[in-house]
Amino acid sequence: MSKRAQEWLPDPAGLHQLRWWDGTVWTEHVSDNGTQGIDPMESTSPPPPPSTGARRSGRAIAALVLGIVGVLVFPVVCSTLAIIFGALALRDMGTNENVRGRSMAWWGLGLGIAGLLIGIALIAYRFA
Repeated sequence: MSKRAQEWLPDPAGLHQLRWWDGTVWTEHVSDNGTQGIDPMESTSPPPPPSTGARRSGRAIAALVLGIVGVLVFPVVCSTLAIIFGALALRDMGTNENVRGRSMAWWGLGLGIAGLLIGIALIAYRFA
């Protein structure tokens, strides 16, 4: 079982915004609106759950947003970037199990391909 690192976390007692977790127990150190103070815990609260480390892929989010913008506004440039970011996100997820967002990466990749095809068709139509 992994233990959570030392950090400021939401106060489990609900009396303050944050309370310091020293890695083992809650301490008396609290913080409200950036002002630190002391308030001893009156009851023992359970420790916070260990962080899973799972995070959403920024590249997958970028791929999805670029794919949407590529289909709707700037087909060639944004769609090309969506394809690149989608492929990089999927590659990252294949090697790191703590990265989420596989469906966003696939949607970004698909929308990027669709937008690129739309852009090519528009260019061909313009110069035909």
